Amino acid sequence: MADIKNPNGNLVLVADGGSTKTDWLLAGVEKTPLRFRTRGLNPALADEACLKGILQKELSPQLARYSSEGGLALYYYGAGCLPDTCPKMERALSEVLPAAHIEVRSDLLGAARALCGHRPGIACILGTGSNSCRYDGRDIVRRVPSLGYILGDEGSGTALGKRLIGDWLKGLLDEGLDRGLSAFCGLDEAGIIQKVYREPEANRFLASFTPFLEAHRNHPLVHRIITDCFHTFFERNVVAYRPGSLPIHFVGSIALIFKEELEETANRLGLHLGKTLKEPVTDMLEYHLQPPHPPST
Repeated sequence: MADIKNPNGNLVLVADGGSTKTDWLLAGVEKTPLRFRTRGLNPALADEACLKGILQKELSPQLARYSSEGGLALYYYGAGCLPDTCPKMERALSEVLPAAHIEVRSDLLGAARALCGHRPGIACILGTGSNSCRYDGRDIVRRVPSLGYILGDEGSGTALGKRLIGDWLKGLLDEGLDRGLSAFCGLDEAGIIQKVYREPEANRFLASFTPFLEAHRNHPLVHRIITDCFHTFFERNVVAYRPGSLPIHFVGSIALIFKEELEETANRLGLHLGKTLKEPVTDMLEYHLQPPHPPST
C-alpha cells in the first residue's frame, strides 16, 4: 500500500461497509494507514442495537489505543446507507466512537469518490450486482437505478451467470461447454430451478458461475456472453449519462476479472474507460486526505 499522509495532522477513519464485512482504514498514526476489519454493518438490515454491538465488540477495542492521538474525522460509506437509514448509522457510530466529525453516505458515493477523486466522471460497480452514477467531483448528480437482479443489475456476476445458465439449459452451448458446465454445476434443470426460484440468495447462486466463465473466457460462445452482458450494461446505464469524453471508472470483482472484455466493449461503443479497482477503501481515504484540485482558469 502506498504511503498516504494526513496533511491536517488529525486522525481520519474511513470505512467501506458491506453486509458481510466492513473494511476500515485509519490515517494519522503511522506512516501508512492502519487497516481493521469487522463484520458487515448494513443499517437497512440491522437495528441500531445490533450495529452498536458490533462496533463496540469489534472496532472500539482496536481504536482504543489511538483515542488520545487527536481529533477523529470518520467517513463511513456503506451498503444500505439510504437517506432514511443514515441517521441510524450515525447514531450508532457517535455513541461508540469519540469522533469530532461523522459522515455517513452510500457505498455508491464512496465508490465514486474513490474512483474519480475530486474530478467529474462516471463511477460504476460491477460485482455480484451492478450500480452506476454520474459524479461531479464531490457528489452524485445523476443515477440510473440498479433495480436488483430481476429487473436490472446488468453486467454483474448475477447477470453473467443468468445468461450462461439460460443458454445452457436452452441448448445453445456446444458439446464441450455443455459437459464442462454440467460437471462444474452438478445440477440438472430441476435443481437449478429449485436454486433460482425457490431458495434464498438466488443472485449469489447465479454469480457463483463466474469461475467457469473466467476459465472459458477465450471460447467464442463464452466471450460473446461476457461482451453481450457488458454491452447491455453500457447501453442501459452509462449511455444515459451522456458521458462524452468523461472517463468511466469501475470497482468490483467482475470488472477486474473481465477487464479486457470490458475495455473491448467500451471501445466498440466509443466510450473512454478510466481506472479499475478491486476495492475502493484506500482510494476513499486518499479522497479525504487530498485537497480538491483548484478550478481551471
